[in-house]
Amino acid sequence: MRKTVAKLELKQLQKKYSPKVIPVRDISLEVEDGEFLSLLGPSGCGKSTLLRLIAGLEQPSQGQVEIGGKNMNRVAPGDRNIAMVFQSYALYPHMTAEENIGTALKLRKISKSDIKSRVLEVANKLGLEELLERKPAKMSGGQRQRVALARALVRNPDVFLLDEPLSNLDALLREQVRAELKFLFKQQNKPVVYVTHDQTEAMTLSSKVAVLYEGQVQQLDPPRRIYTHPANEFVASFVGSPQMNLFTLKCEGKAAILGDFQIILPDMPAVPPHIVLGIRPEDIRLAKPEDSQTIEGKVYLVEQLGKENLISVRIEGSDITLRALLPADRNWEGDKLSLAIRDNLIHWFDVKSGDRLNV
Repeated sequence: MRKTVAKLELKQLQKKYSPKVIPVRDISLEVEDGEFLSLLGPSGCGKSTLLRLIAGLEQPSQGQVEIGGKNMNRVAPGDRNIAMVFQSYALYPHMTAEENIGTALKLRKISKSDIKSRVLEVANKLGLEELLERKPAKMSGGQRQRVALARALVRNPDVFLLDEPLSNLDALLREQVRAELKFLFKQQNKPVVYVTHDQTEAMTLSSKVAVLYEGQVQQLDPPRRIYTHPANEFVASFVGSPQMNLFTLKCEGKAAILGDFQIILPDMPAVPPHIVLGIRPEDIRLAKPEDSQTIEGKVYLVEQLGKENLISVRIEGSDITLRALLPADRNWEGDKLSLAIRDNLIHWFDVKSGDRLNV
């Protein structure tokens, strides 16, 4: 059985600034060694505050942070053996890359020879060998971010914390560094907590994702599970691009009414007066003769995405707009379409609570 290096555990963690300002509300979760947890959510959801609580830069109002089974609440940030990478690179401008990377080791009074060997080792992993003598002003954004990552890696910490480290990079470089990050942290075999508002980063990097909203964890699951079985309407709307179609529909008999069409409801103990139907644009297709549930509407907007077009369809008998991803091999604008809504790809949510209906 493999021994846990430094399991990170949060127990009923809360941060309360005032009765009305509570950025973190009763959060409990675990991150094992080798796990990559992304804290995903919109601005103001509490993810950065949660990261600061783990780092010791903020003190919890209640609950505790444990690393390796030890309560860290009264342990100073510098004594927690945590490496943190910030959105801003936070490099010393007067130091070379080599000096920046080795700063933490120097403060620990590690010998110069050991510092040099460890810096060279991590620089080799990140492709920084030729930049070690350069100062930050002579580096690109991507190079500076890799130096910041190297500074974290060289410490051999118990836990890695990353606060939106790729947000200052352009799209192409972000994709490249993202791939490097996944490979590097897989090798480290340490708990990683990564804060982001970018769902692509969270879904591609993580072994599990915590979706946060208003200081609470809405869902904690592997990325695939969050995509295929969102726990509530918020997760369904936040995860996925293009965004999921979500409609509040009236129920009549055993069907939900979508314009001039009826969508058969799944079996449930009692049919509510209204229900929320969710379906992703990529799960909608042109109807075939064998499809049992179809709807019709007219295309009034086409957004070209390269391989596919995102089309907006006004459903007949309503002012509801449905968005669908269809092949970009024709100009859909103005067309009247028949679209298939397949039972196994529909998500149902409760109108009042927003929770997923397990049907």
